[in-house]
Amino acid sequence: MRFLPDTITSRTVAVLLIGLIAFHAVSICAYQIGLDNEVDLTNEVRLAERLITIKRALAGLPSTDREKTAHSLSGGPLEVHWSAVPLTVASGHAVEKTEGLRRRLHALAPEMGSSGLIIGAPSPLGDRPADPHLLLVSMRIADASWANFSIARLTGVHGSLSSIIASTSLMAIGVLLLSILLLRSVTRPLRELASATQRLYVDGDPKTIAVSGPREIRELATAFNELQRRVKKLIDDRTLTLAAISHDLKTPLTRAQLRVEDLDNAELREQIDGDLAEMLAMVDSTLAFLKGDQTGEPVQDFDLKAILDSICDDLSDAGHHVTFSPTRNIVLRGRHLALKRAFNNLIANAAKYATTVTVAMACRDGAVEVLIDDDGPGIPADQREAVFQPFYRIEASRNRATGGTGLGLTVARTIIRGHGGDVTLHDAPSGGLRARVHLPLPVRTSGPKKQKDIEAKSA
Repeated sequence: MRFLPDTITSRTVAVLLIGLIAFHAVSICAYQIGLDNEVDLTNEVRLAERLITIKRALAGLPSTDREKTAHSLSGGPLEVHWSAVPLTVASGHAVEKTEGLRRRLHALAPEMGSSGLIIGAPSPLGDRPADPHLLLVSMRIADASWANFSIARLTGVHGSLSSIIASTSLMAIGVLLLSILLLRSVTRPLRELASATQRLYVDGDPKTIAVSGPREIRELATAFNELQRRVKKLIDDRTLTLAAISHDLKTPLTRAQLRVEDLDNAELREQIDGDLAEMLAMVDSTLAFLKGDQTGEPVQDFDLKAILDSICDDLSDAGHHVTFSPTRNIVLRGRHLALKRAFNNLIANAAKYATTVTVAMACRDGAVEVLIDDDGPGIPADQREAVFQPFYRIEASRNRATGGTGLGLTVARTIIRGHGGDVTLHDAPSGGLRARVHLPLPVRTSGPKKQKDIEAKSA
């Protein structure tokens, strides 16, 4: 899914951060609920004791001094009045919230009885809920007068929200930094393994990667090194075997060519000589294909523009209409002659079956893309992958007489894939065939400088 992070590090950090935020939010809620319960319980006890104390103080005073004393005892969230009648009206919707306070007041002053205590709260106004912060209490004094209390209940989040957010943010940043440091050290061997896989037989002989990191990654690195060793041995053995077979085949073919010269029939001699030459060409091309990139050519930096320019000039000199539209010099790293052979196969193949061939190249997304367009008959979509198979030919238009041994495209794809790229076939805008070659650019600190140096030299 596209919205998910794409790397092990980013996914692990995302999971850790989401988990940290979720668990921290749940812990804050649980702490807040427990704190609210504790504060409410403490407030109820202290409030009940204060109300009973004020009631008894007013009861011990003459009626003329009670209102004045009641005002002097008011303060903070508590306002006290004395009257001959209760000023509180009981409200049913506040019974559950005030039941604890009612029990504590009765426990401290049982002489009030059920009729000597009235607890109420503001009623809802239409669709608006009642004010939860205001509470009204009336308690009867011994001479039938009443002590009336208006109480502002202070509820809400205990603690500063900004401090909670700051604390959570600091924890998240700490977890993020530690996670990145830890995961980068864990995934570094994986990145090295991926880089070694991309360089396999591109930078010459396979390079053994370091066996480090956790046990699973060490086992993977060891298996990869063993795989490289086995693949190299397999290719070397195959190359030696095929070289021996090629030598054994060429010897009798060469003797046959010499003996053909003794034939008196010139027409027959020419036919047999053509067949022998074709067999020798097939043996040479097959051996070259099976050897792959194991030619001993060193890996070096080269200018792709110079290679394409040279191929297009040679084909133009041979009478083909081939145009090349370079944008700038592009430095690649690999086997110069092998890649030149691959591009020559692709461009020459297009020139063989088309009137006009156009070659263009451009850099995008850390890679170079070469487009080879022709106006020829093209290749059916269902056969565009099949033509890359060894010895595959489209008999309708590309038989052996015109299409060689059927290894040109196969060799081109093998070489390009050996350099970490690929070649695919598509419909060309002109109606013919388009060959798209994709090759990765080398990743190195000196790359931009080398690019500028080559551009400067070629300017």
